[in-house]
This record gives sequence, structure tokens and C-alpha cells, in this order.
Amino acid sequence: MDNEYQRLLDEAKEYAKLRYDMLRLEILEKTTKIICTIIVAVIGAAFGLAALTYFSFAIIFSTKDVLGGAQWGFCIFGCLFVLLIVIMGVFHKQLILNPLIKQLSGILFAPDEEDDDVKSDNCKQN
Repeated sequence: MDNEYQRLLDEAKEYAKLRYDMLRLEILEKTTKIICTIIVAVIGAAFGLAALTYFSFAIIFSTKDVLGGAQWGFCIFGCLFVLLIVIMGVFHKQLILNPLIKQLSGILFAPDEEDDDVKSDNCKQN
């Protein structure tokens, strides 16, 4: 009888160790996905800002003859960017917070039943 209890205790210890290792791997996977999502977002924002800057300068300098000088184009685009900042401030919840929460909760609370082959890679989606 002691032998059965010892075997059961050993199996319980092994099960607890495996569950602990599995938890650590799941935390590592989810942390990696979150970091990957943040890196992709930062790189995308940097490229987007660079493209926006180049397009702004291109439009400003191409319309300087129509507007009577480049300074008016800079003023118009400056006002446009201030307007975009105000819109982002007013609608920050719908434009930034809710999509961020949805993305992170999708990573953190993804169902465990799916196979690894079927799971979508969050880094590839961004």
C-alpha cells in the first residue's frame, strides 16, 4: 500500500512540475507575442511618420505656386496636423485604446484547444 502512495505522490510531483513548465512556456509565448506586436507597431508608426513627412513636403512644394509661397502650404499642413491631434485626443478610446485592448486580450486569452498549426501568428497579422 505504501508503494502505491509513493508512486501516486511521485506522479503528482511530476504532474505539478510539468504543469509549472507548461505555464512558464505559455507565459514566454504570450510575452513574446506582445513584444513582437509592440515592435511591429513602433516600426510601422516610424515608417508611417516618415512617409507622412515626405508626402507633406511633396504636396507643400508642389502647391507653392498656387498658394503664393511654401509658407502657406506649411501653415495649412500645420493646421491639418493640429486638427488630427485634436481628433485623436477626442476619439483616443475608439482609435487607440479599444483596438489595443482587443489585440492584447486576443494574445493573452487565446483558446488553448487550437493546434499550433492552426494558430495564427500575431506578428504576421500586424
